[in-house]
Amino acid sequence: MDMNLLPKVFRTEGNIAEFDSDKIFESILKETGMSETDAKHITELGVRRIISSGIKFLSGPHIREIVCSILSEQHFENERKLYTRIGMPLMDYEEMLKKESNNEFNKWINPERINHWSANQIAEEYTHLRILNNEESKAHLFGDIHINGLSYFDLRPFTQIWDPRLLLISGFPPIDNLKGQIKQKPPKDITSALSQFSKWLGMVQGEFYGNQGFNLITIFLAPYIKNLSEEIVKQEIRKFISEINLLSIITGREIPSISLSSSISILESFSKVPAINPNGIINTNYEDYGEQCLKLFKALIFVFKEISEKNINYLTPHLQIFLDNDFFKEVNQTYLKFWDDLNAFRDVSFIKFCLNAFYNRNLEKSLENNLNNFGVLQNISLNLPRYAYISKDEGKFLELLNSKVILSSEILLKKYQIIEKRLKLKQLPCCGGLISRAQFFKLQNQDLSISLIGLNESVKFLTNYELHENSDAIKLSLRILNELNKISIELSEKFDKNFIVSENGSKKAIKRFTKLDLKHFPKEVKSLNNIQNYEYTNSIHFRNNLEIDLFKRVEIQGDFHQFIQDGAIEYISLDDLKENNLSIQEFINIISKKSRISSVNFYP
Repeated sequence: MDMNLLPKVFRTEGNIAEFDSDKIFESILKETGMSETDAKHITELGVRRIISSGIKFLSGPHIREIVCSILSEQHFENERKLYTRIGMPLMDYEEMLKKESNNEFNKWINPERINHWSANQIAEEYTHLRILNNEESKAHLFGDIHINGLSYFDLRPFTQIWDPRLLLISGFPPIDNLKGQIKQKPPKDITSALSQFSKWLGMVQGEFYGNQGFNLITIFLAPYIKNLSEEIVKQEIRKFISEINLLSIITGREIPSISLSSSISILESFSKVPAINPNGIINTNYEDYGEQCLKLFKALIFVFKEISEKNINYLTPHLQIFLDNDFFKEVNQTYLKFWDDLNAFRDVSFIKFCLNAFYNRNLEKSLENNLNNFGVLQNISLNLPRYAYISKDEGKFLELLNSKVILSSEILLKKYQIIEKRLKLKQLPCCGGLISRAQFFKLQNQDLSISLIGLNESVKFLTNYELHENSDAIKLSLRILNELNKISIELSEKFDKNFIVSENGSKKAIKRFTKLDLKHFPKEVKSLNNIQNYEYTNSIHFRNNLEIDLFKRVEIQGDFHQFIQDGAIEYISLDDLKENNLSIQEFINIISKKSRISSVNFYP
């Protein structure tokens, strides 16, 4: 073979080198694990193709493209995946550069966001090529499942709820071994406490891709407002909310929603727990701060009401209110205006009322993981309608569902192993940080979440009835949810991990499933609903704009909520309450006693 016929090679380092076929051979061996004989054959085919084509310009990426083409032609598909480059077409990148930025700061297109978007494309491609096997990758691409946050799969955990005491006792950052940081002492007052909270939220955005939150702030911050007026407390909360909403501008990219959970009084479970006071001093219990807890709760409600009344361009945080069995009595005794204040909201949609089922589950985690965080490591959504289209039979549907859950569990276990490796390599410096010589991010406390989409459509296809229409539809729904729970419990016991069934939180997954099924199963989708722009219902919920008795709906949904292990949310229109001559107070009072609803969110 005449090597003079081969062109010079322009290298990425900026220099020009002589063509060397040994380098191709060695790289094929190293990267694909092929036998020497096969690698030599592929190399020879590549060299012949380069000579016969008369190519005058050659680069490393170009050579790799040629070799990948030959690997495919020779049916070495897995080897091609291992040898390929990752990136994106120039046109895609240039299209992003041509987009006009929006005035809303959460929709800005700036250099940071463009770089972030580009990196995400590469990371997603890497996950498909290197982490997922063919079956797992195709299940996501074809729409059998949806791996949420796929572009972050190889690097970041999903959501996290933080115990405020991490910062209150340790200062900022609350990590002992983080080099290059000037550590701030434990906060001396409410101003420095909330400032450290917002800084921490900004700091950990580099290591998580989903929602963040602080747990029971009215309890844990109560000692910090002991001698403050309500007006000063309101002022500090306003500043805190403003700082949270500025995080998107500071980081240059969109910040996921932040949640703040609260209670009107010191919960009995925390009454005897040692309280962290200003400057990290511990010399009292939380039961000593009932008055301050109430004051902080009132201030939160006032500020959220103020935001609603002024129709401020509000993004985050969202407020969770825990309603235990004593809540109504405490409101009547200490905060009679609570319900009037709520009714004065123009938009109460950023408040979630957590009833007994949700409250008990969250409280249990808070107590078990004292001074530790908890959250979801990864979530995968299941396309239930598609399983119905394929199986066309209840028994076969459950078999197919089982196989997709098992497939999802294998992906979730890979995520667990990846984050375990990232922690060992110190590539998650916040999560891998130490407090009192112990890693404060407890990987074993994180949930591996399997969520569902389109229970309503799958049941309708199999029974001809929507969830609300027939007892057979309800029975099948309960059987499906029970099966999911059963599998999650079995997986948890088998692998000693926290597998849970959760409510889907991804609008993207709903849109993808509906769009892909309209393409691959058009008759089946249209037989369910011929409405233009129709989308599958989320998780266990009824179809939108359904006319059904409000309390029948709540009763059925409550039965479904009990199977959603990290709490489901029922969305209730304020118009529905008006039609039933009910106030928010009356409705919550009734459902807290007569239904299994985990939490409720009202919207205009």
